[in-house]
Amino acid sequence: MRRATRGFTLLELLVAMAIFAFIGIMAYGGLAAMIKSSEGSREVREQLAAMQRGLRVLDDDLTLLVNRPVRDGLGSPHLALMSGRDGSTLLEFTRSSRVRPGLAPAPLSRIRYRLEEGVLLREEWNPPDAAQLEPDLVMTLWPNVTQAVFRFLRDGEESATWPPSDDGNTTLPQAISVQLVFKDGREITQVMLLPDAGQGDAMTPASGTNSGTPKSDPEGQTKDTVTQ
Repeated sequence: MRRATRGFTLLELLVAMAIFAFIGIMAYGGLAAMIKSSEGSREVREQLAAMQRGLRVLDDDLTLLVNRPVRDGLGSPHLALMSGRDGSTLLEFTRSSRVRPGLAPAPLSRIRYRLEEGVLLREEWNPPDAAQLEPDLVMTLWPNVTQAVFRFLRDGEESATWPPSDDGNTTLPQAISVQLVFKDGREITQVMLLPDAGQGDAMTPASGTNSGTPKSDPEGQTKDTVTQ
């Protein structure tokens, strides 16, 4: 006599399916949370890397800033360093390239930082004199910028524009600080020292070419100093 094989009842099957579905939902929720956390961390890392890249570019530009006025394509002179020239230009200056041993003197470029529709742009003209209206190179440093403020420090005093309008001293500042505010609420402030802080005269007329100025040494002999 055969024994009847006992299987699962419908109730037992439903309970098993419910338990399996509950475990699956819990596992999916944990996996989704891990994926979201990973994506958020990756986005933060990418934003931090982009911010650091922009700061490196800015630091490199200011490190190579030179006290050399220029003339634009219309022949109008511009100071070696100036800010607040119009509503969008934050900073404009002349910089050199890094000097390599055994090579000719480094060429010069004109750099301009400006804020346009929440994007902080870096524009470059090379050569800096008699430059065309449109820049030769445009680089996006930071998007989603709501505010960008440059301040100029000299002898313990701070100015919002350069050259300062309250005195006749037009030497270069000793340091420049930049404050950036982003749409997501992040805010960074960086202070950068200039290489020839406070030396030279930013109002020296630009000739557009190299000029030699005789200079006397202590023994009364003259030496030629070439200025770019």
